[in-house]
Amino acid sequence: MSVQAIVAHTPRTPREPAGRCGIDLGIGWEWAVIAHHDGTIQRVAHPAPWAQAQKQRHRVARQLSRRLIGSRAHRQARAKLAALDRRAANLRTHQTHTLTITLARRYGTIVVEDLDVAAMGRGMGRRAFRRSVYQAGIGKVRPTLAYKCAQEGGRLLVADRWLASSKTHHGCGGYLADLRLGDRTWVCPRCGRLADRNANAARNLRDWTGPVGDRIVQRGGVAAPAPSVGDHGGQAHAERGRARPQKTTLVVAGADDARTDPRVGGRNPEQGYQSASSHRRSMTW
Repeated sequence: MSVQAIVAHTPRTPREPAGRCGIDLGIGWEWAVIAHHDGTIQRVAHPAPWAQAQKQRHRVARQLSRRLIGSRAHRQARAKLAALDRRAANLRTHQTHTLTITLARRYGTIVVEDLDVAAMGRGMGRRAFRRSVYQAGIGKVRPTLAYKCAQEGGRLLVADRWLASSKTHHGCGGYLADLRLGDRTWVCPRCGRLADRNANAARNLRDWTGPVGDRIVQRGGVAAPAPSVGDHGGQAHAERGRARPQKTTLVVAGADDARTDPRVGGRNPEQGYQSASSHRRSMTW
């Protein structure tokens, strides 16, 4: 028997509807740095002791490699390894939900960054750095905030991906172009003050007043400014109402039928390049 029900939720209102906060996410010890509207800075530690968990995982993985496949000891070692991975994932999920529900119930406006986690993982050279990016779980914060802010009656704003929140001083607006990833503090070239990297980025996100358009960005369904076609070095979004190219008919000599060639106007970067001679040879059999 199947029963369907419609549950009507009463509209909720955050405790501080006019309040704003900015969240700067990272992969180090300071997993999240929150700039509150009253000027205070909250630092949230990493959700799981990854160094200790990684040592235990290495030990269990060595035990698994020495076991005979199909034996009872092999099954037990696999169960231990899966238990460690499951515990780490549960700790990370619990920390994400705790942080997001606390902010969604308090503030009416929350500002986060538009992070490209996949590009961050590819940009890291060492394998340990790439593993740290994926294990931090910073890509789950924004989708979780998206539906929780809607439930609690708040609003989630996503800042532009190319916003220089870490390189711009919040106090005077000074800009440091050669800021490296390992620099946790830096001196402003304009006013000469010492700025904390994560706290400064969180303050800039909190006070971000960029335009919010009608276009919807990917993952989360949150209205945010999206770059137009051709902006930011080719990282462009698809333009609405763009006419699709028409397929042309290519007639091959010696063939009985005419086949369509989807390549219009030269090379198609998504399908690769194929010369005309090799294309003709592949069409005749």
